[in-house]
Amino acid sequence: MARWIDPHFGPAGAAVLALLAVWFVVRIARSPGTVARRRAEIESRPDGRVRFHRRYILSWWLLAAVALLPLLTGPGVHPDDYGLRWPGAGGAALAAGLFALFIGVVWARDRFLRRRLPAAPPQVAFLLPRTGVERLWGVGTAFTAGICEELVFRGAFLAGAVGGLHLNLWVATALVSLFFGLGHLYQGVVGVAGTAVFGTCATVLYVLTGSLLVPILVHAAVDLGPFALSRYKPPAPADAPTVGSASPR
Repeated sequence: MARWIDPHFGPAGAAVLALLAVWFVVRIARSPGTVARRRAEIESRPDGRVRFHRRYILSWWLLAAVALLPLLTGPGVHPDDYGLRWPGAGGAALAAGLFALFIGVVWARDRFLRRRLPAAPPQVAFLLPRTGVERLWGVGTAFTAGICEELVFRGAFLAGAVGGLHLNLWVATALVSLFFGLGHLYQGVVGVAGTAVFGTCATVLYVLTGSLLVPILVHAAVDLGPFALSRYKPPAPADAPTVGSASPR
């Protein structure tokens, strides 16, 4: 299964992935203080969420470009090792079907709940859109997350765990999925567990179809919900965080 994931990283390619992994470890370790500061920045200015989306989109496309560098360092790493190939008619149909299903579920839920909107999840309420412009930027963020996060985690890191660390595919899946989940530490234990489970499901879709296209579209659809399509109760003014409420670090 997944015999196409058979990379042979040279020293340069292995070094790139190692440095990228170290960057994420540092980012995860600093996450609580960083998120507190970012939350204060977002809530302290009218264009805070738009600035967040711009920064997110730019930074993740840069990270994806770095993740692709091992493909240029020698013949031992092929685009197939990253899942960069067409999944075939069945896989393409599955990708389109799951994307439409997720979007349809969000649309139906919001239509049903139109008169009694749910409260936004408290850990991410400060990121969720409140204007049409923010929703448009949210579309860009959702597709950036789908493409770039899948390319980095399910593409580069999974290939690195299999080809560089010589781990069994499912051991590599568990490790990379946990790493992916820890990247969402700001969402709390439930958020980490949920994103780790999602990462495992995304890997299963990748292995079954041989292509990153399916997890990319599913990931984008999942993020389109909160960042562009779903509507929540407006936050109460008393609950809105202020600069003084953020960590001083």
